[in-house]
Amino acid sequence: MEELNIAATRNTPAVSYQPQDAKFIVSGHSIPENASNFYRPIMEWLIRNGSELPADCTFEFNLPYFNSSSLKALYLLLMEIKKAMQDRKGYRIAWYVEDGDEFMQEAADTFTELTGINIEVCQGGPKA
Repeated sequence: MEELNIAATRNTPAVSYQPQDAKFIVSGHSIPENASNFYRPIMEWLIRNGSELPADCTFEFNLPYFNSSSLKALYLLLMEIKKAMQDRKGYRIAWYVEDGDEFMQEAADTFTELTGINIEVCQGGPKA
C-alpha cells in the first residue's frame, strides 16, 4: 500500500497515512482557495487504497479551523472513508476539538448526522 504525505501550508492541512501505524491523519487549518482541488488527490488516494486499509485503521481529524468550501470537501472525504470501511469493523474516526470550540463540536455532530458514521469527539489534541 502506498503512503500518503501532503505537507501542511499556511492554508491547507497536513494529510498523511503511514501503513505501519494504520493511521490516516488530517491536521491543520483548512482554508484553501479551492478545497476541491486540494482534497481531490486525497480522495483519489482513498479510492485506490481504501480496500487495503486494515479493519482497525484510525482516521484522525485535528482541524482548528476550516472554511465553508472545506465543509463539502470534508463531507465527501468522510463519505469515501465510509465506503472504504463499509464491511470492516473496528475502524475509528476521531475528531479533535479544543475545549469550548462549539463550531468544531457542531461540525462533528453535523458530519455524524449527514454521513451516518460514528465520529468520536475528542477534547484537546491527539496523543503522541
